[in-house]
Amino acid sequence: MTATAHDPAEIPAGFAAVLARSGEMGRLIAGHDWAATPLGPIATWPQSRLTAIAIALASSIPIATIWGPEGILIYNAGYAEFSGDRHPAMLGTPLVGVWPEATAFNTQVIAEGLAGRTLAYRDQAMMLNRKGVPEQHWLDLDYTPIADESGRPAGILATVIDSSARMRDRQDREIALSAARESEARFRNVADYAPIVIWVTDTDGHCTYINRTWHIQTGQDVAQGLHFGWADMVHVDDRPSAEQAFREALVAPRAFQTEYRLAQVQGGYHWVMASGVPRFDDDGTFLGMIGTVVDIDERRRAEATLRDVNAVLERRVMEALAERKLFADIIDSTGTLVQVLGFDHRYLAINRAAAEDFERIFGTRPQIGQHKAEAMADRPEILTVMRDYWTRALAGEEFSVIQALDDLTGARHHYELRFSPLVSAEGTPIGAYQFATDVSERLAQQERLHDMEAQLRQSQKMEAVGQLTGGIAHDFNNLLQVVVGNLEMLDRFLPEGEHPRARRSATNAMTGARRAATLTQRLLAFSRRQPLAPQSVDARRLVDGLSDLLTRTLGEQVRLSVESADDLWVTEADPNQLESAILNLAVNARDAMPHGGTLSITMRNATLDGLATMAAGPVPYPTDPGDYVAIDVSDTGTGMDRATLGRVFEPFFTTKEVGKGTGLGLSMVYGFAKQSGGQVQIESRPGEGTCVTLFLPRFQGEITAPLELPPVAAHPVRGSETILVVEDDADVRSYSTEALRELGYDVIEAEDGASALALLDAPDASRIALLFSDVVLPGGMTGADLASAARSLHPELKVLFTTGYARDVIVHGGRLDAGVALITKPFDFADLAARIRAMLDG
Repeated sequence: MTATAHDPAEIPAGFAAVLARSGEMGRLIAGHDWAATPLGPIATWPQSRLTAIAIALASSIPIATIWGPEGILIYNAGYAEFSGDRHPAMLGTPLVGVWPEATAFNTQVIAEGLAGRTLAYRDQAMMLNRKGVPEQHWLDLDYTPIADESGRPAGILATVIDSSARMRDRQDREIALSAARESEARFRNVADYAPIVIWVTDTDGHCTYINRTWHIQTGQDVAQGLHFGWADMVHVDDRPSAEQAFREALVAPRAFQTEYRLAQVQGGYHWVMASGVPRFDDDGTFLGMIGTVVDIDERRRAEATLRDVNAVLERRVMEALAERKLFADIIDSTGTLVQVLGFDHRYLAINRAAAEDFERIFGTRPQIGQHKAEAMADRPEILTVMRDYWTRALAGEEFSVIQALDDLTGARHHYELRFSPLVSAEGTPIGAYQFATDVSERLAQQERLHDMEAQLRQSQKMEAVGQLTGGIAHDFNNLLQVVVGNLEMLDRFLPEGEHPRARRSATNAMTGARRAATLTQRLLAFSRRQPLAPQSVDARRLVDGLSDLLTRTLGEQVRLSVESADDLWVTEADPNQLESAILNLAVNARDAMPHGGTLSITMRNATLDGLATMAAGPVPYPTDPGDYVAIDVSDTGTGMDRATLGRVFEPFFTTKEVGKGTGLGLSMVYGFAKQSGGQVQIESRPGEGTCVTLFLPRFQGEITAPLELPPVAAHPVRGSETILVVEDDADVRSYSTEALRELGYDVIEAEDGASALALLDAPDASRIALLFSDVVLPGGMTGADLASAARSLHPELKVLFTTGYARDVIVHGGRLDAGVALITKPFDFADLAARIRAMLDG
């Protein structure tokens, strides 16, 4: 078929673009004389036809569109390749004429499709002449009607998948199975008429087949001899040894041969020899045993006579050889690798285990008398090491080493090699021998044990720090709340411009109190006991928002560089704690560059496979596989040596001068990352700077707008609602109630849950707009319990919790429970005013 160029104006612009993208098939369709077909020129084609043809051309699956009762073919490149020599002549011609060998089938397809019915065929057998020779094919065929603009079927979309290879493979398997059945039948026929007993077992030793010779010899039915029924016919004195020989061979698995007395159909017993070998399939899988039972009664009688004649000679010979044979058998059957070399470096002896292992490493099996250099010629790097070891041993030195060797597949094994000189019974040096043991698993177990011990120590330390921190956090933050609140109140109440010394003292005291609060929060962060409120976080946006603060913090001598992947994933983290972690890392980096430098923050996507471990930290720990957002914070500073690197995450460890660091910055980052489901990795070398990578899990849920607390107003917003304050610490309760009254609120106070519930159950309790409660309360009722009971009485009641340490009351898994509002102690007057107002207005 020759393509004829059309006037581009005759082809709709959108369809012309489709044809241009469709290569040779697009060119053929564009150049075909469609006016000579029932379909008419392309310019007259409806949009439904153009869309269907565009879909077919865009697919890599063989697809043809069949149009009108004539069945005019328009198809894609996949269908063209499937059609063989019929392409391209069949383009624009009737389907029935293209495939005359399937006339009836295609006639039915056209009729059914244009009637609006969908057809599907799986493994449809067809004899097709695709390349000049009729061939059997199996096809998966799907036919879907194509509706025109009026909704009536105007054509058919046909997909063609050639499943011939699958069907031929199925036929081959069926033929092979049939052949296997025939083979088994022939085996049974031959075995049943064999003059000896033939038997087969499964992997558990149960006898699954015995030929009929068994019944002829013993009189026991074949069915009774199956499983372990055959043992009933063995002489009671021989039964234990016969069963032991069989079971030992089965466990190995290995060939065996044993003799015992077997009951006979005519009465009495005959000596028989039972032999068996293991069966394996093509993949080396053990299938069971197969063997024979041969009557050797006459041979045994002859042997008994011969033994009587030669008893003395045989006994002497056996005694002379027994010790040597036993020693040789032990050496050859041991799993220890044994090699013996003479002074000329030629092999005097090598046991089976050593020969097999040598072949696995060098690809060749050493022979007795062969020179070591010839046997190891293909691995010169190993030959050099082994020559030095053997030279020392042949010189009379006895020693042992641990040596790593790679086999031909690249797998590394560690061997304990023990070398000793070899001397004869008379003391004459003969050569040297080597005992080798594969200790790879032992070394790996020792390493795993070391890691487990380190992890246990770290876990115990973390738990101890956590318990200590949690134990003091609640009471300590209550004390800080009283100090911070009253210092701030003192500052507010001092007349402006008066008492400057008192104001400076209050400010200094406030600074110390806030540093103490920060220290407590960092301890809680390291021990993973701070309450987190994770949400979807755009790390790029978060870092951009920190740029000004980071620039001011770093100073003029340090240049800030921020880079981010264009397709950076959204991460899941507590944004406030993430900002704090980045600031901590930036401050550490700044301090490591006393003469200036560059601080780089790079954000990227990372997929971890779960096999990597931390490069540094309290202990190496494996990563959880999955997607993470990695935030690299690197500097060009002084760097750290290996010993320092191993301690950087320990609480209170610092390389800074006294008074310039708490040693909790990196500890907080470490605890935050672990509590967030991520990890931290650190790399550093002296003089080359440091890179700390914070891995945080990729957010998997529906991305929502970040939760933002209302800004703290320049002047605290006042109110007039009624607030119930529940706090067991009298000093904290006094400050809270006084602060709220200063803001204009009507305040009711209670010291525990029971007294608070009594107030909530009072007749005028409906005026209470908000419950402001400590989380940890005396009397067996927590703040969460109180809130639940209060909401059962007043469903619309707002609840704001406060705590110095929440324990497991409203924080689970390190995360704040959903829907819980919390302000942590110590809070200041402005924060309290903003949070109370936000809760009441929310």
